[in-house]
Amino acid sequence: MRLLLLLVLSFSALRAEDLDLASARNLIDSGRFVRIREIAEQTLREDKKSIMGNYLMGVAMHRGEANLPLARYYLGRARTLVEQAEAVGFDNNRSELHSNVLFELLLVAGLTEKHDEQLKIVAEFNRLFRIDLGERTGWALMKLGRNDEARKLMRRYVESKDPDIRRGALNTIGSIEMTLGNYEEAFRWFTILKSELTDRDRVNIATLVRNRAEVATVLLRFQEAEADTLYATKHFHPSSNSNPWMSLSLLYVGEGRLAEALGALRNMHTWDKRSDPTLEQQRWNDGQQATAIILLAAGYNTEALNILRKIRNKPDRRGVTSGNAEQAEIGLLYLYREALQLQREQLREEMSWNTVPEWAVALWERVKIERELWAANSRLNSLLVPQSRLSWILRPYAPDSPIVEWMRPGLHNPVGDGLVQVELQKLLARTGKNADREKPYVQAAMGETLVGQGAYTKGFAALAAARNGLPQEEVLLRARIEVLIGYANERLGQSDASITAYRNGLERNPGLFRTLDLALPVTFSPDASEAAKATVVFLEKSPRFVRGRGFSLSVFATGNRLAARLSGRDGTVFMQASVVQLPDATLTARLLAKEIHRRAFAAKLDLSQADLNSLDGSTTAGDTLQLKEMFGIQ
Repeated sequence: MRLLLLLVLSFSALRAEDLDLASARNLIDSGRFVRIREIAEQTLREDKKSIMGNYLMGVAMHRGEANLPLARYYLGRARTLVEQAEAVGFDNNRSELHSNVLFELLLVAGLTEKHDEQLKIVAEFNRLFRIDLGERTGWALMKLGRNDEARKLMRRYVESKDPDIRRGALNTIGSIEMTLGNYEEAFRWFTILKSELTDRDRVNIATLVRNRAEVATVLLRFQEAEADTLYATKHFHPSSNSNPWMSLSLLYVGEGRLAEALGALRNMHTWDKRSDPTLEQQRWNDGQQATAIILLAAGYNTEALNILRKIRNKPDRRGVTSGNAEQAEIGLLYLYREALQLQREQLREEMSWNTVPEWAVALWERVKIERELWAANSRLNSLLVPQSRLSWILRPYAPDSPIVEWMRPGLHNPVGDGLVQVELQKLLARTGKNADREKPYVQAAMGETLVGQGAYTKGFAALAAARNGLPQEEVLLRARIEVLIGYANERLGQSDASITAYRNGLERNPGLFRTLDLALPVTFSPDASEAAKATVVFLEKSPRFVRGRGFSLSVFATGNRLAARLSGRDGTVFMQASVVQLPDATLTARLLAKEIHRRAFAAKLDLSQADLNSLDGSTTAGDTLQLKEMFGIQ
C-alpha cells in the first residue's frame, strides 16, 4: 500500500512542462481529463504563465467538465502567452502548440455560440499556418443568418478531395436548406451524404444519419425516419453531437408506442452517460424535456412537472444544433405550461374527494400554479408575438420547431384565439408542396381554436378535414382531434357521433380529457354498499365526469375490494380500478375515486418508482467523468 501511495504521489508531481505536445495529445485523445486537470493545476500553482499549463486546463474544462466559460478563460490566457512568445520567436513545437490552442478555442467558440469569433479564428488559422478551415465557417454563417453566403461557400467545399471536408460541407448545406424550409432539397443533400459514409466517419455517423431522419419526419416519411434513426443508434461514439435515441423516443411517443418510447428514453440516458461530458451537458436540457414529454403522454404529469421546474432556468447551449436559444426557450415554456395545466386539472379532480384540510392545501397549490401559468404565458407571448414567430410556431415540423405535434394545436390558449386564428388562415391560404403537406395539421389547430371559441359547426368541419388528411402515424394528434370532435358533436346535439369520437379518443390517449378540460358523459351504477354510493357522490363532483348516456360507470364490491368499471354501450371496458375495502366506507370511496381518475385519465402504463427513477438522467458531467476514468469506461 505504501509503495502504491509513493507511486501515485510521484506521478501526481508531473508538471505540464515535463510533457511534450505529443504526450499531451495522447492524454487528451485517451480522454484522461481528470489526470490532465491534475497536471495543469500542479503546473499553474508553480507558474501561472505556463502556456502548456493554461492550455491543458482549458482542455480539461472544455472536454472534461463542460465548464465552457472557464475553458475560454484558460485557453485565452494560453493564446495570449503563446502569441507573446511568438513575437520574440520560438521553435516548431511552440508553433504547433499555438495551432492546438487556437483549434480548441475554435471548438469552444462554436459550443458557446460565439460565431463571429469562430470566423475570426478560422481566418487567423489561414493567416498563421496556411491551413484552410473554411468548411467550418459554414455552420457559423448559417447561425448568423448569412445563409446565401454559407450555401455558396459550402458548394465550393463539396468539391474537396478530402472526404472529411466534403462530408462536413454536405451536412452544412443540408442543414441550411432545412433551416430555410427547402425540405426536399435538404433530404437530397442528406441522402447523398448518407450514401458516402464509411467507417472513417464513425465519429459523425449517428449525427449525419439522424439529420436525414429529421428531414424525413418533416416530409412525413415516418418509416424512413425510424429506419434511419435506428441505424444511427447502432453507431455510438463519445464525440457524436447527436443522441438518436432522443429522436426515436419522441417519434415513438407521437405514434402512441409508449412502451417503446420509454425503452428509447433509457437508452438515451445511457448514450449520454457514455458521451463526452461537454456533449452530454450540451443536450442535457433537451433530454430532460424528452423525458417530461413521454411522462406526460404516459399520465405522470406530476413527475414531468418536477423535471420541468428543475430545468426551466437551465437551457442548453445551441452551438451544435441549427436552432437558437429563443426557439429552445419557446419549446420549454410551452411544455412547462402544458404540465402546469395538467397539474391544475389533477388538483381540481382531487378536490372532489379531498377532506377539508386536503381541499385547502390543494386550493393553495392551484393558486401557486395559476401564478406560474401567468408568468409562463407572459414570457411565451413576449417571445412569439412581438418577434413575429407565430406563423413559424404554428407550422407542423417547422425548421427547428421545439413543440411536438400532438401538443401544438393548443397554442391558442396562451396566445389568444384571435391572433392564432388570423395566422392559421394565412397558413391555410398558401399553395405548394409544403402547404399541402402541412394543411391537415393547420386544420387541426384551426378546429381546436374554433371549438374553443364556441364555433362548433365550423370547428367540427376543420377537425374532420384534419382527421381525414393526417398520416395514420400521428396517433396522439389524431386522438386529440377525436376527443375535440366528440365535444363539438356533443355541443351540437349529435350524441351518437359524439360517443363514437370519445371512444376513439379514450382508446388512444385518455389523458386528453384532462389536457383539454373535458368531461366524459356517464351513467353511474353503484351497488347498494355505502362505499359504492359515496364513491359516486365524489365522482359527480369531478370535472372529468358529467351525467349522460355515453358510457356506464359501475361501482361494486367484490370480495374484500371495492371496484369500478368504465364501459361503453356495447360492453367494451375502457377502465377497471379497485382498492381494498377499509372499515371507513368514506375513506375507501376517496381511495377508489382517486384510482378511477388515475386509471381513466392518466396512467397508460404502470411505472414503479424504480422505473421512474431510471428515466432520470440528472447525473452531472463531472460525476460521470470520474466514474469513466475510475473504471475505464469507454
